[in-house]
Amino acid sequence: MKKIILLALSLFAIYSSSISQIESVIPSDKPKLVVGIVVEQMRQDYLERFWNNLGDKGFKKLAINGSFCQNANYEYSLTQAAPGYATIVTGCEPSEHGIVSDYWFNALTGNKEHCIETKSYKTIGGNPSNFSYSPKNILTTTFSDEAKLFGQGKSKTISVSLDPIGAIISGGYTADAAYWFDTKTGNWVSSTYYMNELPAWVKEQNDKKMPDDYLQREWSPLLETEKYNTAQADSSIYEYGIDMVYKTFPYKYEEISKSIKDYELLNLIPEGQTHLTDMAIAALYNEELGKDKFTDFLFINYSVSENIGKLFGPQSMEVEDLFLRLDRDLGHLISVIEDVVGKNNVLIYLTSNHGVSENPEYLADNKMPTGVFKQHYILTLLRSYLKAIYGEGDWVLDYNNNQIYLNKTLIEDSQISLNEFQEKVISFIINSAGISNAISSHQFQNIIFTQGMPKKMQNSFNQKRSGDIMISLKAGWIEDIPFVCNHNSGYKYDTNVPLIWYGWKVKKQNIFNNVNITSIAPTISKILNTPAPPASTGEVLNSVFNNK
Repeated sequence: MKKIILLALSLFAIYSSSISQIESVIPSDKPKLVVGIVVEQMRQDYLERFWNNLGDKGFKKLAINGSFCQNANYEYSLTQAAPGYATIVTGCEPSEHGIVSDYWFNALTGNKEHCIETKSYKTIGGNPSNFSYSPKNILTTTFSDEAKLFGQGKSKTISVSLDPIGAIISGGYTADAAYWFDTKTGNWVSSTYYMNELPAWVKEQNDKKMPDDYLQREWSPLLETEKYNTAQADSSIYEYGIDMVYKTFPYKYEEISKSIKDYELLNLIPEGQTHLTDMAIAALYNEELGKDKFTDFLFINYSVSENIGKLFGPQSMEVEDLFLRLDRDLGHLISVIEDVVGKNNVLIYLTSNHGVSENPEYLADNKMPTGVFKQHYILTLLRSYLKAIYGEGDWVLDYNNNQIYLNKTLIEDSQISLNEFQEKVISFIINSAGISNAISSHQFQNIIFTQGMPKKMQNSFNQKRSGDIMISLKAGWIEDIPFVCNHNSGYKYDTNVPLIWYGWKVKKQNIFNNVNITSIAPTISKILNTPAPPASTGEVLNSVFNNK
């Protein structure tokens, strides 16, 4: 009798093991977990340039074993962090989702409004303040919002980033939590929009005090200097550096921390990426993501690359070394996700929220067309010009994000046609060195531009949040800012980013056709059989998946 029982138990164990193995090999009807990875300021050419130095478990694993869209682009002109995140998750252009830039000028209040800042909520777990963040400025829902609504709230959505913009916007309206790094306290924090108290597991992460350990280390190159695929030496005249002082390896954090307060340095070093990766893995385990039939969502947004990129430029050793270290973190992340959820049960997409320009000085030294647009100087000339024509008055309220905001109240009180006034401004500034296009709000509202830069500018225009005049600089030009490079144009170096799909039913292939980043959201909605975000305009990428 004992032998029969033991045999039965053995057969049951073998059966259970076989079922488990089959489930891990055969994809489920839909992904149990969708993981969205955004690496800020990652140009498409970075993967090709760094390829030989990458490992086999991170970027390469995704690109070789997934669908690699090599011509993915943003189709608008104000390529900043926040519009990129919003476009990814809503499937529409900034003109529709309303996040036209990281901040915008409110002509009614005379104040600049941050894209996610709100006084209705408080930050919890970190430095007390009179405000926090929420997604309430997004004018439409996201693909995870729609999936959660469709599934009656049974899906989970967790979003993590060092920077609050990525965490908040990616998570959308219905996220269970969005966490970001508080540079004042070194803690992971959130907003009362999501919860009144941090979960126990987040408190445990904070209690480890890992930032204190990280800031005792130093950043040295992973490779020998001659192995880097960069145009610039470690000591380069084209670098701004950390705090304008630290420009060469090794970077000793204890020394640098003397001039950079609190935990802000973690946003500028590879350990910041590692800290975020560990937080994402902790969320995966503690929130039990991908464990039931309701698809969960995990958004992981890497922002250190944005900060280092602006300080050192895309041709620097620092940028390449940062990506090589991120490659290792991604390898660890992907391995854990596959162990916990299974490759065939998870859908991963990796992309960026924008690219970046080259350093104008570097371009000039290589005889390329380039320049620095002196926006403050042009604005002073414009004000003098308008006073000469229309008399004394504060005719221009503000200039930011390639836009001029006019004093429409003064113009109306002076009984001047706004359209005529805008045309006068355009006729003056279009002659400025560096400007290629200048389009008025009147033109945006009365003309449908169908191609070229005017179309991209129109896709960045929102009637309530944009200025009266939007300009586009010439290719290779950037505004006069305290960085070596920037992004905020509709040119390829700012719009062309990687887009890689990996995991659940994803084909192994390279896709060279043009893909608008707006396609991410409706594609995910389609495979989940949930409604797409209502304002989405992107095409569903059927060719990415094996539909047999």
